[in-house]
Amino acid sequence: MKILHVLYQSLPNTAGSSIRSRDLINAQLKNGITPIVITSPFQPPLYVDLKKENIEGVIYYRTFSNNRNEIVAEGNTSLFIQLKKIIHLVKFTRTVYDIAKKENVNLIHAHAMFFCAFAAKYSSLKLNIPFVYEVRSLWEERYKRKNIFKYIIFSIITYLETFSMYCSDRIIVINNALKDNISKRYLIKNKIISIVPNAVDISNIKIIEKKNKDIVFAYIGTLSPIEGLGLLIKVFNQLHADGLTNKLVFYGDGIEKKALELLALNNPLIQFKGSFLPSQASQVYSTVDIVVNPRISNLLTNSVTPLKPLEAMAFRKLVIASDVAGMHELITNEKTGFLFKAESESSLKKIIIDILRNKKNNVVINNAYNEIQENRNWQLNSLKYTKIYNDLINEK
Repeated sequence: MKILHVLYQSLPNTAGSSIRSRDLINAQLKNGITPIVITSPFQPPLYVDLKKENIEGVIYYRTFSNNRNEIVAEGNTSLFIQLKKIIHLVKFTRTVYDIAKKENVNLIHAHAMFFCAFAAKYSSLKLNIPFVYEVRSLWEERYKRKNIFKYIIFSIITYLETFSMYCSDRIIVINNALKDNISKRYLIKNKIISIVPNAVDISNIKIIEKKNKDIVFAYIGTLSPIEGLGLLIKVFNQLHADGLTNKLVFYGDGIEKKALELLALNNPLIQFKGSFLPSQASQVYSTVDIVVNPRISNLLTNSVTPLKPLEAMAFRKLVIASDVAGMHELITNEKTGFLFKAESESSLKKIIIDILRNKKNNVVINNAYNEIQENRNWQLNSLKYTKIYNDLINEK
């Protein structure tokens, strides 16, 4: 079975979405599926100017526009750049069709966003093959309620995303919250929505024993406004004033970095280590003990399940997270991790103190590790995709 994955972003990008795509595709390769990848005009190749790459045994077709201003980024993109990106859709659609036809694929799997879905739908119609659309986030929510202009953009994107789902032969989401949200949309009420949750590629987990015995706290991921990292620093500033000697380290980069560094300026126990390559993950996790994910509460964080807490569990690290719905889907409080009241300094401070006094943390760590091994791995997820693909192909 040959599957064409249409990706908006991918390796060498290391965002959570790109890591999920990597693990998904590699797991399918191990399970006898032949995955082929084509990436958007806004994703540079691993090696400059290459139009076709082999990454870990998978062929990646590249369509990069060579415009660095169009590369996928977390910060705001100007309206001019956004409109310019839309112009690429016609050529990209044609390229997706050419590759799908040339490779004689059995199904097209488009991953969010609508740019990929529209290109995939055209090819599926022309070649009479199924098309699935995978939704991982309500990313349009970033535009909501800021001002009238942003709200117009939010409304347009919401419609385009909903229409993309409607046009697909099957919708795939990563959790129950997304399924509940999407299923309420009028166009989607009769569509089948399948859940394939976030997971960890166990084969990538190489645990290195931590040498330093001091307990080190960490945040690992993108330094984004939704992550609640200002609250985390404020709490550690309070704990430092109270005499706490444990370090807090940040691994990652993002648009909040300068503001966070300023907030932590007078605390010598807080360190910013910068970003790292996926191949360095084992070394990074070998330097920390407790990973904190203090996400703020909004529609986005209550709908999306992040990957990093699962990764931390797989590396046998204790996880503290805010009690937003996205974290509730990953963590059972006091069994596989610890949850505190979102956006509450006092709640986070109390749980940190309690954990430092708790002698049973290893039980929680072991529970979480077993959960990953038994239920949250890509070997299991790959089988779920295979069933979806086979069902759709047999219906054609």
